[in-house]
Amino acid sequence: MFQCFFVSYLSKYAYTHHEESIGARQPAFSGSNKHQVNVNISSNQYELTRTLADHCSCLSSIASSVPIENHAANGVNWANLRLNDLESSHVNQRIQCLLAIARQIPSFTVEQQKEIIEIIIHRLNKEQDGDAKAMMILLVEKCSRYPNVNALAVLTHLLAELHTESTKVKWHVYNCIYHISKVRAISISLLSLLPFVFPHHATMTEMQVQKIVSNYARDSDPRVRKSALDALVQMHLRGCPLDLAIYNLSVASLRDDYEEVRMGGLNLMGVLSSLYPEHRMKLAHEEVNETTRLIDDAFNKVCDLVNDSAITVRTKACVMMASYQHVGPDMLSQTFSKQIMSHLKRRLPRYKQQQKKYANGQIPVAEGDIDVESDEFHILDSGACGSFIHGLEDEFQEVRNAAIDSICELCMYNEQLTKKAVEFLVDMFNDDIDKIRLNAIQSLRKIGTKSTLEFDEEQLEIAVGALEDSDLLARQATHELFTVVRLTVPISLTTLLDALEANTKRYPMDVLSIYRCLRDVGKRHDDYVEALVPDLLRLDKRYLPKEANVENIMYTAYVILIVNACSSNVKMLHHLPKYIFRHFAYFKSKYPDCVPDLRKLYKIAGIKLEGDVDCLPMTFSASAKKLVAADAESYMTATIDMLQVIKTQVERNELSTALLTIDVAIRNFKYITSLKPLLVGKSELAQLYLQCYQIVIKVKQSHSSPTYASTAQLAAASLLKHSYTMQHTYLGLSKDTLYAAMYFRILANMIWIFGILKQLPISNNNSFSVKNMLLAFRQRVKLIQQEFNFGDDTILSQLQQELSSAIDLPTTNKMALLHSFITSFVPLDICLDNPVKRTTAEIILPQSNPDKPFKFASKYPVKLHLEVDVFNCSDTSRLAIEFILPDQSTFMFWPAPGHFKQTTPYCFKLATSVELSLSPWTEPGVVIVRIVQSFEPDLTGLDDYIIKYPNHAALNNNNSGTKKTTSCVISEHLKYRLCPTTSNMTNNKRSF
Repeated sequence: MFQCFFVSYLSKYAYTHHEESIGARQPAFSGSNKHQVNVNISSNQYELTRTLADHCSCLSSIASSVPIENHAANGVNWANLRLNDLESSHVNQRIQCLLAIARQIPSFTVEQQKEIIEIIIHRLNKEQDGDAKAMMILLVEKCSRYPNVNALAVLTHLLAELHTESTKVKWHVYNCIYHISKVRAISISLLSLLPFVFPHHATMTEMQVQKIVSNYARDSDPRVRKSALDALVQMHLRGCPLDLAIYNLSVASLRDDYEEVRMGGLNLMGVLSSLYPEHRMKLAHEEVNETTRLIDDAFNKVCDLVNDSAITVRTKACVMMASYQHVGPDMLSQTFSKQIMSHLKRRLPRYKQQQKKYANGQIPVAEGDIDVESDEFHILDSGACGSFIHGLEDEFQEVRNAAIDSICELCMYNEQLTKKAVEFLVDMFNDDIDKIRLNAIQSLRKIGTKSTLEFDEEQLEIAVGALEDSDLLARQATHELFTVVRLTVPISLTTLLDALEANTKRYPMDVLSIYRCLRDVGKRHDDYVEALVPDLLRLDKRYLPKEANVENIMYTAYVILIVNACSSNVKMLHHLPKYIFRHFAYFKSKYPDCVPDLRKLYKIAGIKLEGDVDCLPMTFSASAKKLVAADAESYMTATIDMLQVIKTQVERNELSTALLTIDVAIRNFKYITSLKPLLVGKSELAQLYLQCYQIVIKVKQSHSSPTYASTAQLAAASLLKHSYTMQHTYLGLSKDTLYAAMYFRILANMIWIFGILKQLPISNNNSFSVKNMLLAFRQRVKLIQQEFNFGDDTILSQLQQELSSAIDLPTTNKMALLHSFITSFVPLDICLDNPVKRTTAEIILPQSNPDKPFKFASKYPVKLHLEVDVFNCSDTSRLAIEFILPDQSTFMFWPAPGHFKQTTPYCFKLATSVELSLSPWTEPGVVIVRIVQSFEPDLTGLDDYIIKYPNHAALNNNNSGTKKTTSCVISEHLKYRLCPTTSNMTNNKRSF
């Protein structure tokens, strides 16, 4: 093992000598040292018979006098270390600074090493905290390992720290001294041998160091050979140029008996082939005088290790093949053929062959006999012959995976390799390991983005078999693969459509992915689609065309295929029935990313749709758009003014008139949404505010009616829910709007209290319940005052006083005084000047299935894959997926943060999977899926009860096993029908 250490150290010295030749800086603490010796070495003394002690003694003297500069040319940015924190009075800041220094130690330059040692030792004398001082001593120990550091100066400062009272500091000091002394003791003991070993003066060059290390690559111990090969690679990484003569050493290492040595030989060969790729090498055959490039020969040697006995070597070889992107195309083609190609063979002249036989003492062939020996020979070894085939047929999945990755990488740079690669990668679709199948599909799709793939009928049959895979990722990857494939015969398109139709029946959740697939298939196969249009649309020249059902899944797929084919061949538009143009417009609005720009398409084709208003959405010119936008702004301003009219009517107690005005205002805000989408957030916020207004007015109208007890709690639930929705599902709210939402919550609590009191019988035993409700109400007021800094709000202060008085003694007069808050309440104004955005979510997958319930085995959980688009969300950690099961129990699922992929600022794409463990039932049932945003209410238990009234008991049955949360719904409800079955035929169809 000492030999391994010595070889590694020699590589470091070579790097030092290389740096010194371009001007190395002085070492840190470079004071005088009586042990520094100038050593000169004669080149003829480096014989193979030199003992290990000779080289160690040489190394010891050189290492003590020559600095080793770090390979990071730029060093470390001092600003990132924040060295000023070492002078901080806070211990935590000093410790954080020391941790930052420790992380950057490998990147320091020699000058920075000198400075950092001086800074740490200067601070070491001042430091009082034991933990910080111990960390400094650890840093000193790490830095003292550099040969250019004067250990004597470091040792002097460490000895001064032995007077401390801290046991921890003393232990670290002794430990540091031990490590320093251990290295120095060996070096000093070898110095005495120098006069006897090196009587002459010379210098050791980089080539001599490489020669020494190369000699150890032939050592009898495989560990030494491995260390020698690694040392040569490290010399390259440190900036020392490697000699081309080492190439033969790497070739010999590939035939070593030990796996670790062959791995080291692969690494060294990779380095040399990148340094000298175009170097011409003479072939090893004496019969021809030809040369080959080094990179071709190295690639051939690497390919030969694909058949190695060790799995790690085979995997490494397959991985390295991807880096040989500039190998000749003939050599790359050989990797997919198990026969030596003709361009890699040479025919030996007959007279040379006869001379060779006589020279070897062979008997000439008698007349009439056949000479079975070949007169050909191979100019290179047969390592590359079928190497990728062997890699793809390997029994270990790691090797097969690495081979697929390398094929993909090489095809990205060599298009002529694509055709052969397709044949073998398609065969990998039948692999037993799902990861291999998925990697093969994705690799082919990646290759197809560089050059179009061509599938014949046999290859297509294998590819469509992947659509039956139970793994969703594999099916989606197959859909994406078909977008870059060109089918060679028209009949293959029919086969593909049949397979996709079977896919929709077996996995209905793949419909959107299939539509996107057919979008690109139509663009690439417009000639095939044109011939299939009559069959796809069921057209017959003898009869008038019958309009199909636009809700049919396969009809939608055919229309998407046809319209995209028309974008490549506009002549097809003239042969389509008129009704299909309306369907084009309908599908453009429903699947905008699957249908091309229709107006641009019709303009190219020269088609005018006169009288068919429904065929296309209405568009405006630039001047018309400006007029519409200005009209929307003025209309918005006029509608906002109506809010003041409503407030005046409520103050005058004109409640019926105010309700009519609210209806008109809500209708106006909905119309504004259609005029200008930018005003959607403001319009929806205003509508929510007006709905709260309606509840307030209706409570005022019914507070003295006999039905108040039954309606008050429902009104309080709606008002509280709208208040929290205003506060937590809108971005960009002004303070005025938040104040208005807060006052709505206070009013909701007051309404709920009196709704409960109306239901309680008159009894002295109810005073305790009333007092508890008032205490909770007062707590809410206090929390709101603290949250919004409402300490000087006169209304809330007066309300708190009245509550305190009623809590002490809830008399009729005091309760009537509290009730006057309801009758005199007027909502606060909101500000709609800010660009308000509402947090919403749209469930893309799964899609509703009212007609075809999904059948599943009741004894297994149902796995549901969801894709959701989230808009205007500032914190995705508060988003959850809520399931309302057929028994009305709820299940809350919290997606992992990694499942959210940001698409634009504040917008995300959620892709996740959920397993539902359902209680057994026999009839088809509906599971409601919706996206919710959680929030922290003022009073958790009370608000949750009020919001869910009167269904609190049913909805409170939470199966998630987590703590209860209060939330707002931000998406439409998705109704997904499930049908349980006990049949075994659905066991393989449980994955959505």
